[in-house]
Amino acid sequence: MTRRLDDAVLADVDRRLSAADAELVNRYPGDDGRRQPVHTVYIPGNRYSATMPADWGSIALAAAKDAGGLDAVAALLGAGSGTDCEPETLAGLVQNKLATEPIEDLRIDFEDGYGTFDDATEDADVAQAIAALRIALDAGTSTPFVGTRFKCFEAGTRARGLRTLDMFVSGLVESGGLPDGLTLTLPKVTSVDQVEAMVMVASALEGANGLTSGHIRFEVQVETPQAILGADGRAPVAQFIHAGQGRVSSLHYGTYDYSASLGIAAAYQSMEHPAADHAKNVMQLAVAGTGVHLSDGSTNILPVGEPDNVAKA
Repeated sequence: MTRRLDDAVLADVDRRLSAADAELVNRYPGDDGRRQPVHTVYIPGNRYSATMPADWGSIALAAAKDAGGLDAVAALLGAGSGTDCEPETLAGLVQNKLATEPIEDLRIDFEDGYGTFDDATEDADVAQAIAALRIALDAGTSTPFVGTRFKCFEAGTRARGLRTLDMFVSGLVESGGLPDGLTLTLPKVTSVDQVEAMVMVASALEGANGLTSGHIRFEVQVETPQAILGADGRAPVAQFIHAGQGRVSSLHYGTYDYSASLGIAAAYQSMEHPAADHAKNVMQLAVAGTGVHLSDGSTNILPVGEPDNVAKA
């Protein structure tokens, strides 16, 4: 075998690529092995209670019973799905899950699901939510992941959003500390600047509450077309992750706001719409190799109300 390139060439290649090697490792560290919740439940901030997850588990079991029992539901779901899990086995797994951990990730919502109230009312609701969450945390009955969604960083809601975020985090610290699975949601992000601002806010909250640097992370909700395609033709959502300086834990696709912003009528707003496919494909590319989790969308379809609606849900 003939070789005419000496070791100096390899050394020069190593030198030329050392910065790129380091950047690749830093920006794309891969999956870190942490648990990813199967779903996130949003509950209006003024409706949360310490028993809410268990209550929802009971309601879900009752809905299944009304539909013929978990065995029947499991058989219906398994038909043609190609699963190797027998219906009775699946039913048993679901029974146990709904009895022990019906909600994996809970967001106490002070944004769209909550609405707009005067400051005194929202302040009181935040305080009540903190008190209820502390009861659940101390009792060991809280969900594995829990946090809040505050109002977005758009000019009209920025001050209220920051006020609620500060009260929520600082109130939890004061009442006994932050939960291990704390998750904060930054909604309706339209620019990299908003992510950078959230990094600054997280750092400021850590300093004000005596927390270690990097303790507070957050997820970004992708609900605007500006997040997928910027005015310069680039995909800002990919920049969000790296602008987050290691604090961005996940990206959540916001089905309804994103669809509405594209002029898609309410009846066609769905995770299965081609517009959703495009947005989520870009998001999937953005998170690939970064260790940031991805949620594929939201739904407001629940098995409640009329029997036909329950069956379809």
